Amino acid sequence: MKLVQTLAAKLLRAFAKRMKSSFVYASADYPLQARQTRYIDTPQGRARALFYWPLSGCKQPRPVYLNLHGGGFVAGVPEHDDSYCQRLAHNLGCLVVNLDYVLAPEHPFPAGLNQCFAVLEWLADNATELGIDPWRMAVGGHSAGGNLTAGVAALARNHQRLRVVHQVIDYAALDLAAPAESKTSPLDKPLLAPGLMKFFMSCYFSDPAQARDPLASPALASVEQLRGLPPATLITAEYDVLLAEGQAYAAKLREAGVAVQERMFVGCDHMFTHLGPDDSAEQAWQLIEDSLRSAFAESRPAMAGA
Repeated sequence: MKLVQTLAAKLLRAFAKRMKSSFVYASADYPLQARQTRYIDTPQGRARALFYWPLSGCKQPRPVYLNLHGGGFVAGVPEHDDSYCQRLAHNLGCLVVNLDYVLAPEHPFPAGLNQCFAVLEWLADNATELGIDPWRMAVGGHSAGGNLTAGVAALARNHQRLRVVHQVIDYAALDLAAPAESKTSPLDKPLLAPGLMKFFMSCYFSDPAQARDPLASPALASVEQLRGLPPATLITAEYDVLLAEGQAYAAKLREAGVAVQERMFVGCDHMFTHLGPDDSAEQAWQLIEDSLRSAFAESRPAMAGA
């Protein structure tokens, strides 16, 4: 691990922690039963996770949504998604778990992905204590978190102890093998510049050849490798340099027989769900909420005597 690379990553994290979303929801509008920080032991180390417990009233085990933040696999914290997780927990009546997964370059691929999956398994294994339904789990994320979401969904396919019923892939990096310069935008200065993307990839992979692994670059998976994945909500942005790979992945999922609800938001760049425009951000969050609500309802177990 190069010292300069590690120092640069730490500086970027310090900067990212101070960043604030310009589009947020007021906590008072979405009251919860409790907010909790838990530490979950995994093979990749102890993971911090923020738990959002909805108001009581559900007699059946609740569904659970695992949220994975963005930050190029190098930076970002779960607190960046705090108000959105609170809204989803309140409106959907589900447990939301907002994960602080390990970051590169200290923990290169596939450490972060494997930790996210280990936490999903931990949730399922502790379902009785948590009061959740391991057969009604969903996972979603933004940018790098969307990439990890696709990988977690693939690892969870045909699992014997849990089921991912939906995946939310929000303006994700899905082809990490493509040169950064090939990812273009109509904007003169899009949010994701080639230099920044190159830095992220140099941190994330200990060997550049790993970028062609379908778990790292889901858009490079074969159609056969994608069969049987859970339905997806896939969000892209018109000005985002990641638009093309998002659209390509949606098309390949459909070819594999996976149900995909896809929407491209006009006039928006990367991270618009956090940075605006506000109207587009609200529409995107409503789409995510509605998709999860439908997925949880469709997978709800039949009531006795019904």
